[in-house]
Amino acid sequence: MGPILVFGHRNPDNDSICSAVAYAHLKNVTDPDDVYVPARLGPVPPETAWVFERFDVDLPDEIAHVRTRVRDAMSEDVVTVRPEDNLLHAGRLMREHGVRALPVVSADGVARGLINQTILAELYMAETEVRGFQSRPTTAGRVASVLDGSVVVGDPALELTGHVLIGAMEPETMVSYITPGDTLIVGDRRRTQPRAIEAGAACVVVTGGAVPDDEVLSLARERGAAVVTSPHDTYATARLVNLGHEIGGVMEASPLVVGPDALLAEVAEDLMDSAQREALVVDDAGRLLGILTRTNLARGYRRRVVLLDHNEVSQSAPGVEDAAVVEIVDHHRVGDIQTVAPILFLNLPVGSTATIVAERYRELGVTPPAGMAGVLLSAVLSDTVLLKSPTTTDTDRETAARLGGIVGVDPIEFGLEMFRARTARVSFSAAEAVAADLKEYRVGDLSIGVAQVETVDASAYLDRVGELTAALDGLRAARGFDLALLLVTDVVLEGSHVLATGKTRVAERALGVSLADGPAWMDGVLSRKKQIAGRLLEAAGG
Repeated sequence: MGPILVFGHRNPDNDSICSAVAYAHLKNVTDPDDVYVPARLGPVPPETAWVFERFDVDLPDEIAHVRTRVRDAMSEDVVTVRPEDNLLHAGRLMREHGVRALPVVSADGVARGLINQTILAELYMAETEVRGFQSRPTTAGRVASVLDGSVVVGDPALELTGHVLIGAMEPETMVSYITPGDTLIVGDRRRTQPRAIEAGAACVVVTGGAVPDDEVLSLARERGAAVVTSPHDTYATARLVNLGHEIGGVMEASPLVVGPDALLAEVAEDLMDSAQREALVVDDAGRLLGILTRTNLARGYRRRVVLLDHNEVSQSAPGVEDAAVVEIVDHHRVGDIQTVAPILFLNLPVGSTATIVAERYRELGVTPPAGMAGVLLSAVLSDTVLLKSPTTTDTDRETAARLGGIVGVDPIEFGLEMFRARTARVSFSAAEAVAADLKEYRVGDLSIGVAQVETVDASAYLDRVGELTAALDGLRAARGFDLALLLVTDVVLEGSHVLATGKTRVAERALGVSLADGPAWMDGVLSRKKQIAGRLLEAAGG
């Protein structure tokens, strides 16, 4: 079913990315039956990049959606055949492995076509015309191969293009049926064998493991004919002969071909409309990766995901409503994610999701390695604003102290270093400031966006209020917000400067400030969730 993706919310902050990476690590340690892969839904914040470099931890890859892809539903352990293999080999493989189709690949793994039961059935029906090798020539060597026999006289590459006959008649009668180039299947009939070669037979297949007399073999050499021996009886030999054709000559050379990252919903329609029941899954170089069948579609595969630091559809990956959410770890309000079965939902009123993840390590008796402890510590400190936010709990403080001990750092000193790295790593961008850490809230028909930047020196932002206001207004218009706010949080002075555009009266009424003359200072306001969002939603709802 593929790996389980572990990721935080859109526009990820440090807590969102760090918690996902650490939780994926913990799950891989404690749940060996599955593979958990951390991911992110947006760009990496500057402090997160610094933290991951500091602790030598790999950043997770960014994903665009969690809709089911072809690679999530395809069969990977595929039995294949080569173009030069014969039909008998293909049929035996289908029966042995219980499959209806086999991809045809070249020696370098490139997909060349498809052979399936439908094609084999059509070939069988075509044999009712009893045309022998006329429509599909073969060679003496291929005939010997499919019979598990050998070419005792003649060139294995000798092409056979005539009728296929069984020498069951008297020699005189048999000769009247033979035309030059035909193939005769005959038992140990010593009178028929030379007469057939004299009549122009290109190949004589002798059944029952018998070997013709030297006179017959010499005659065949003189006439340029081939003699093939078969260990089977005449009936079995006759049935097997036409299965000696190369697969490359009868396969479907233009099957439905799809890429592994194509959306399953889009490919499904093409597959259902296709004459074949299968699609070949190939990479950019055409190499076979798997096969997608209608049976795969019927199984209803969905990508499995674990949500960190959010539990609302609007904050999650596109397509999450069609995914299978198997766990949620969060410290926000309960949102609108729905599941079809009970799941593990860890939702605690603490300052960061990383605190819950760290507690989960402790509960399961796993000591996080220094790298994981470091990223978790950074997430606790960033989400609680150095443990000063009103959302901070004793659990957050205890967790920070414990993680700091594992890493060997003083949590607050480390946190200040991290916040300074945030500013030092990027040049100022008003557009990024208002969009990097943005949360959306809805009350009735009212849509509110609240962005937040945290810094150890707010002057770098206050000197560019005009740019920030213009960027905030542009964001509001682009996202359709009725009200857009930006909190410039000074972690040293322990407060936030508030900028707003749109229906600013809602913000003024909710927060008890005046925004007529520009940004308003709110002393002690560090938490968007606890000190801003709730008051905005209450005011908007009223």
